[in-house]
Amino acid sequence: MNLHNFMDKGSILLDYELKSKKSVLELISETMAGITGTNADDIFAKLYEREKLGTTAFGNGIAIPHARIDKLINAKIMVLKLKTPVDFESVDNKKVDIIFTLLVPDDESDKHVEVLAKIASLLDNKVMRKKLRQAKNESDIISLLKDD
Repeated sequence: MNLHNFMDKGSILLDYELKSKKSVLELISETMAGITGTNADDIFAKLYEREKLGTTAFGNGIAIPHARIDKLINAKIMVLKLKTPVDFESVDNKKVDIIFTLLVPDDESDKHVEVLAKIASLLDNKVMRKKLRQAKNESDIISLLKDD
């Protein structure tokens, strides 16, 4: 499975300066709404609801906010790289600077689990995290995702 196949133009945002988890989720929601044609408020509500169950930050400066969205046609991934890390209530207390977001149609639980596992596996790799942090532009990140 190639993760870049779940991405559209505008799915990679680099060097953003945000202050909080809430502002991160708002930016993600607005961006994904534009990409998917779904409602930003609905996306935010689903992502926020998921965060209330437990943080999607799993350590090493990485978070994977994810949700199933009603009326979404296809699974979509977005990558956000922050200039300054933000507190995401991570299990290791490290602030987050790399955020992969996954949205899937409400009725595709298997796809949700499959793609989420692939993202987590990719980001669990120390070398991959380093390369993502060193990426200078969108094509660098696309290349990393294609090469995986």
